[in-house]
Amino acid sequence: MNVYIKYCSQQIYLDRTLKHLRETNASFASVLSKLEGHPECQSLSLHSFLMLPMQRVTRLPLLFDAVLRRLSANSDEYTSCKNALMMVNKLVQDCNEEARKMERMKEMIELSRQLEFRSEMRAVPLISSSRWLVRSGEMTQLLTRDEAKLTFGRRIAKQVVNVFLFTDLLVVAKKKGDEGYHVIDYCARNMIDVVNPEEYAEGTINLPWKIHDISSKNMLILTLLQNHEKKTNEMVLSCSLESDKQRWLAAITTPQINQNNSEERVYESWDCPQVQAIHAYVAQQPDELSLEVADVVNVLRKLPDGWYQGERIRDGECGWFPENYCKEILSSHVRARNLRQRYRLLALTSEYIDVQRKAARVGGANSSKIKLTSSEKLEVH
Repeated sequence: MNVYIKYCSQQIYLDRTLKHLRETNASFASVLSKLEGHPECQSLSLHSFLMLPMQRVTRLPLLFDAVLRRLSANSDEYTSCKNALMMVNKLVQDCNEEARKMERMKEMIELSRQLEFRSEMRAVPLISSSRWLVRSGEMTQLLTRDEAKLTFGRRIAKQVVNVFLFTDLLVVAKKKGDEGYHVIDYCARNMIDVVNPEEYAEGTINLPWKIHDISSKNMLILTLLQNHEKKTNEMVLSCSLESDKQRWLAAITTPQINQNNSEERVYESWDCPQVQAIHAYVAQQPDELSLEVADVVNVLRKLPDGWYQGERIRDGECGWFPENYCKEILSSHVRARNLRQRYRLLALTSEYIDVQRKAARVGGANSSKIKLTSSEKLEVH
């Protein structure tokens, strides 16, 4: 199993290496094209074969679960199938986790090369085993006359900034060239605060201008309570979409229901709708959820511009995904069956982990007894 997990963890590097060879080695691309056109390949690319192990392992728990439901609980096959399902479910979780770790590390290495700190600013070593990117993206910062040194009667200026939210750090930067970023400020994650100004009545938030006089929409107020200079820095930011704003708020703080937005829906886990993926979707942000065709997802939150937040039933992974890649499951019978399947898979995974922990404790205790016996014999002799 360790070999399988290691292979799946390298998926992102396999994909990148194949792409690099195709683009830089004409002979390789030519020969590969001929091989992929062979009838035995059935018009499938090498990329699809390389990705197949990871894609297939995610389907194994569903297959074993379908077999288990058709077996008698008193049969020997039932026990064997149950044990196999527990191990396969754990294997899928390990494959997903290792692949996620490798992807995060690759992303952090790239960002450490792209983010450039000013000479007078203390640079932060980004690469760490406990740090990864939670969310990133462009936002428009609104600057007052004093901040932007405006003239000719202008009250507000705008500049595009890139915000990077890590597990323990927030970095604000400006684009530099095609791939680089110039860091203008940063702050520990536990030293930031964010406010949605639309949830407050006019006059309750201290701003250098009236919020209703600004044409920009989807605004939030991001405050670095103690930035790299040990100062407080308040920034008024505007997102391009309502869903971007809500996802930033959710990433930085505990998401709450917006009472003023009648189109937004937040559901409890026991009363949430379910959708099934009709198209494959590859996550574009760390807070998004990749989908394979036929994946079933519990929808926990809906935004008016077509973004859903949900939990993938086959492994319990949560994230955001676009509505138009799915169709809603309307049958209460099918929804109940999916929920029962989710419960079984999660319960078996928990049971397997408990068994492994007990075995480890017993093994550790036996090892201690053996060492003690050996030392006693040495003392006698």
